[in-house]
Amino acid sequence: MLLGRRIPALATAGSCRGRRCLSTVEAGTAYERLVAATFNSLGARVERVGGAGDCGVDLRGPWTLPNSKRFYVVGQCKYYERKRIGPAIVREWEGVMSRQDYDTVGVVVASSGFTADGVKVAMSSAYPMALVTLVADNLAGDHASQSPQVHPPPLDERSATTETPATGSAIGRQGIRGFIWNKAADPFIGRLVVTKKHYDVHVYDLDDPAEFTIQLLWDGKPLLEQ
Repeated sequence: MLLGRRIPALATAGSCRGRRCLSTVEAGTAYERLVAATFNSLGARVERVGGAGDCGVDLRGPWTLPNSKRFYVVGQCKYYERKRIGPAIVREWEGVMSRQDYDTVGVVVASSGFTADGVKVAMSSAYPMALVTLVADNLAGDHASQSPQVHPPPLDERSATTETPATGSAIGRQGIRGFIWNKAADPFIGRLVVTKKHYDVHVYDLDDPAEFTIQLLWDGKPLLEQ
């Protein structure tokens, strides 16, 4: 089971703290592996396709949800320690989506979340699109391919975690912090319910992103590997 599993503490680009420091390219590659592992832990079968000639796509593969038709996912991964993703990158992603088949959901995954304007562009897009905030303040080599942390409930938080504070040493936990999608993606993933799991309900600030993670539910059950 994936519940409760943690990604090991690893080195980030530019913040080694006594460990081997990853280059920007190495950190980006490690983040792509982590994103692929995250989606595959939720039942998808995506693979990294990033590199020269990738046409802006870092991940690609099928995703079959329980009792649901299979569709395809293409993803772009953005690993920044503090910078949120704005409307320019989302609009560029719309260009990528214009070249995909009709049964494809485009996912932009960012380590530091999205700006309000970035969210607006995605939510108004005619292309099926999801924005995912996946925190990974520590990355290194093959460890990034290990299964990520996915956890349990209260209530539909589809818009509550879109603007995640910038990551860095202040965030001590890792995992999915936001998962939202637009109306065009509803035929594919509209039955998902996004819930927030607090590590400790006795902490002072329950909105502190270091104190919660996100879990996806399907028909009231955690969406784990099929």
